[in-house]
Amino acid sequence: MKALRTGSKELIKEINRFKVLNIIRHQQPISRAEISRQCELGVSTLSYIMDELKAQNLIYEVGEASSTGGRKAKLLKFNENHGYVVSIKIEEEQILTALTDMEGGILLKTYVAFEKKESAERIVSLIEKEVKMIFSEQDKDISHLLGIGVLSSGLVNRHEGEIIRSSMLEWENVPVTSMIKEKFPRVPVFVDNNINGYTLAELEKGEGQKDNNFLVVSIGAGLGLSVVIDRKIYYGAVGGAGEFGHTNLVMGGYPCHCGQEGCLEMYASEFYFENKIKERLKEDPTYEGEDHHFSAVAKAAEADDMFAQSLMKEMGTHLGYGLRNLINTLNPEKIIIVGEGVKYKHLFEREVLAIANDNFFEKVSIDTDIVFSHLKDDSWFTGGALLAISQLFQEPIYEQMKQSI
Repeated sequence: MKALRTGSKELIKEINRFKVLNIIRHQQPISRAEISRQCELGVSTLSYIMDELKAQNLIYEVGEASSTGGRKAKLLKFNENHGYVVSIKIEEEQILTALTDMEGGILLKTYVAFEKKESAERIVSLIEKEVKMIFSEQDKDISHLLGIGVLSSGLVNRHEGEIIRSSMLEWENVPVTSMIKEKFPRVPVFVDNNINGYTLAELEKGEGQKDNNFLVVSIGAGLGLSVVIDRKIYYGAVGGAGEFGHTNLVMGGYPCHCGQEGCLEMYASEFYFENKIKERLKEDPTYEGEDHHFSAVAKAAEADDMFAQSLMKEMGTHLGYGLRNLINTLNPEKIIIVGEGVKYKHLFEREVLAIANDNFFEKVSIDTDIVFSHLKDDSWFTGGALLAISQLFQEPIYEQMKQSI
């Protein structure tokens, strides 16, 4: 990848090379003729680029296109085994790490726990240990590690590589990319918010593959939002677009870890279960349902615990109002609901849809498609990998534009 990124002397040649490579990546298998048509490049220029990409083991020929006559065209594919990417998700009490190929395919994943309120230095040391252990266990050369994608909760400045604030981790102004880069000096490191990473997986492999303007809402331990406009994630001024969970639902409501009161996250996530269970225990100390995690409440609801069933329905109602507000504000084509809560949608889906679909646009027969993601939990890993991969293959003109702003 380093040779690919730095080997060209002229920007226009490098732009064309990345353009060709990305067409192959996203439309494979594909013929030279189709690439030429889309790139509007001459035969000799395209042949030069193809030969170079083949020499660098980035693409290879596979099979032939069907033909009604004449010579069949060779089809080209991207070599997903050109190198490796590591995807990291930092949660409240554990680090999730995965080794992936260059298309985000998961080769190995690990989980390591840590104490709440652990320091950033300690977390980075654990990350270093996990990454080195993965390559050792897989008997792979760590020099083939081409990028690291890091996902975290909170407000993230991806350009500066900094976690500005994560109330869940109790971190502020942590330069996480430079800290990890100290451990792996030659490897590019990228960081983004959890939900934005998952959105990359939805764009590439999920419900967002054919949509231009949509929202991804995550429900689970917290509540997250990613906004996609013209197939690009909208970040706002410093990466904070999408703090949907900290919009206010109830005046003077439950105190939120962000410092406000009545935040939607306190009513449409595990926090709601926690708050209501605490109230229940004050009224009835003999109540046994102390576990407020989604899985525990869902299990109780499925076992006909009426209190747990009511929690699920109330949470769904609150989420429905939140989605209605998003629809009325942003008029998206689609809302994709993701996260741990999706496994238990049968317990609250009716309430969500009843409220959310009763919106301003529905009154004039403009529908918003509300769907639950079909991707698996592993897609957090895929998203972290795609965060790095998308940056590694970004056409260089965008990098120059970003630096000039």
